[in-house]
Amino acid sequence: MVPMLSLLILVPAVGGTMAVLLRRSAATARALALLVAAIDLVLAFVLLISFDGRATAPQYIERAVWMPALGIEYSLAVDGVSALMIPLTALLGLLALLLGGDELRDRAGAYAGSILFLVAGVTGAFAARDLFLFFVFWEAMLVPMYLLVALCGGPRRAFAATKFFLYTTFGSLLMLVAIIALYSIHQQQTGVATMDLAALASTRLPLDTQIWLFLAFALAFAIKVPLVPLHTWIGDLYAQSPVPALVVATMLVKVGGYGLMRYAIPLFPDAARQMAPVLLTLAVVGIIYAGIVAATQPTLTGVMAYSSVAQLGFVVLGIFALNPIGYSGAAIHMVSHGVSAGAIFAIVAMILRRTGTVRLDQLGGLGARWPILAGMLAIAVFSSAGLPGLNGFVGEYLVLLGAYQSQPVLAAIATGGVVISAIYLLRLYRRSMHGPLPGPTGKPPQPDARPLELLVLAPLLVLVFWTGLFPNALLGKLDGSTASYLPPAATRAAESTPTLDQLLAVVTPK
Repeated sequence: MVPMLSLLILVPAVGGTMAVLLRRSAATARALALLVAAIDLVLAFVLLISFDGRATAPQYIERAVWMPALGIEYSLAVDGVSALMIPLTALLGLLALLLGGDELRDRAGAYAGSILFLVAGVTGAFAARDLFLFFVFWEAMLVPMYLLVALCGGPRRAFAATKFFLYTTFGSLLMLVAIIALYSIHQQQTGVATMDLAALASTRLPLDTQIWLFLAFALAFAIKVPLVPLHTWIGDLYAQSPVPALVVATMLVKVGGYGLMRYAIPLFPDAARQMAPVLLTLAVVGIIYAGIVAATQPTLTGVMAYSSVAQLGFVVLGIFALNPIGYSGAAIHMVSHGVSAGAIFAIVAMILRRTGTVRLDQLGGLGARWPILAGMLAIAVFSSAGLPGLNGFVGEYLVLLGAYQSQPVLAAIATGGVVISAIYLLRLYRRSMHGPLPGPTGKPPQPDARPLELLVLAPLLVLVFWTGLFPNALLGKLDGSTASYLPPAATRAAESTPTLDQLLAVVTPK
């Protein structure tokens, strides 16, 4: 059997190493990186097509003894959520490389290598089934993001990179302490040293111990999501990162949501039920607060940074509804946000290349100058705002339904976040595409969307419509996996709830 998951990690990792070694030849490094990313995308697409969404067990299992004395294995597998996230990561990685053009030419090797290493690390985090291996990938994916900002970022890149590193390292240390504690308790109970996720999930823990360990995991993942009030690093990071890199950097925060689903809740189910009202409240606060802040941001990247905080708040809301509808909605919303935010960041990179700025007060009237780009931005904005028929609606719809079954009042408040998102996204579009034309930019007249830019945006916009009109194509990949995430009591309660097919019947074309 072909070790598909190992290839999906090794191909970009080896390609990234070669791109860095070829940094003196920018054209060669970029061409090699594009070839490697294309191969990685083909492999990821094969994995998605062949994944059986009806199966309840993990698939594409790879296991090898790594550190036998410690019970640590090289253990990989995919479930329904990771089967969706890995191909999206590969796609966005390729698009980020295509967008990294002339303005990054003198750092082409560092940029291309960092993007490929980031893809490898995120893929490994989505595929790991050994807790120590997951932690290795969790840490590994931080390094290329740090380097992207520190080497290729804006004038305050050192501050942004350091702040990002300190926040994430603090969360990682907490999670490492919790991993060691859980490992030790399991070994004391069974006499077996292991970091296997399924084995550790069977550890018998008192509720107070579960809560402390759950909080350590949840805090690490909440920093990465990021969940308010742990979000302050993201505005600086997005402002100082090379904008093309943000196309794939949107996947970095999805690992936080996936970690809550795959690790924090299955390992500590009683604590998750106990703490769910707190996490749901923080999610709703984040949806409303971040949406309001996004509506006041002076830059395109600032709006999208806080938009990400608000949209990932919906993901956390769906996760801690602790029912299949909320879980499926959270998974689909992670995919949808990756697509919509990736498309908007791609267009922001194109605007920056033409105008030299992302400040809204220095933009305006661009729709008259570049109508194709304006039309594509409109589609991406409406998809992110949750317009019915586009991808963003499906996830929000299911998340709010799942949350209503769990906490009706919080679900009703979160619905206001949908309205707020429309306000800040339409403000972004109006300020950049309508109004008076900007003053001279000092650059020669720029054309509308170029063929390469259309190539970058085409797959994302196809996914916007395809997911919105035919959501069962993706939801079908989640059918067998959903129950494996949920605490047992929540799984039993789900038997009396409507099925996803019944709920989606009202929004899916006949």
